[in-house]
Amino acid sequence: MLKSLAVTPSGALSPGPLSAGAIAIGGFTGFLGGLAVAFGHTLAELPYVLFLVRFVGAARRFLSRFALALNLVIAVFLLFFSLSLFIAALESWRGFLRMSIPSVATLQVATLYGVALTILNPYFLLWWLTVGYTLVEDASKAGYKGVIVMYLSHVWMDYAWLGALAWSGGVYRLLGLKAYSVLLTIISLILAYFAARFLADALRLVKQNRMEAMGYPGTKATKVLYTHS
Repeated sequence: MLKSLAVTPSGALSPGPLSAGAIAIGGFTGFLGGLAVAFGHTLAELPYVLFLVRFVGAARRFLSRFALALNLVIAVFLLFFSLSLFIAALESWRGFLRMSIPSVATLQVATLYGVALTILNPYFLLWWLTVGYTLVEDASKAGYKGVIVMYLSHVWMDYAWLGALAWSGGVYRLLGLKAYSVLLTIISLILAYFAARFLADALRLVKQNRMEAMGYPGTKATKVLYTHS
């Protein structure tokens, strides 16, 4: 448990698209929106962690094979969400904000956002295969009960962190629609930046695969970002 508390902040509290989205969603749903994002994150993360207990080799092979596809899909998802936030920012600046914007309006969508930004994020998957796997390995010595105890000592930070970020988004909106418009614009740009990074990594993988196909020496290892949020 103590090791989990020490290692978890390297991923859970690191800036990433999950954290940025929680702030934006919080403006529409408040603290509960952050909890919904964290719940969606848990729905995807817990099965993955349990899978790693027995099939870590299969997970590494899957990630090596589908890293390019995951980078492309999550980039498109982030661009869509970024565009939705930018549209919301424009509406807010004009003095009104429709609460029916599909990407951020409901707790259900907040949960789906948490699921998508978890299971589609190759760097989240890699975090558990590298930094986080030491937790899985140690906890699995006590069986699945040990893994569950480890995971509970890990996941509460996700709920606390994402809930706090969503709450801050809700508070910021109280400053007025103009101020909230600025916040949404900033988050939209941040998510677009993350999308660009995923696309850049996808292009790097394409180039790497072509070089390997032509017989040039290279490595199939995907770049690791020690974050999963």
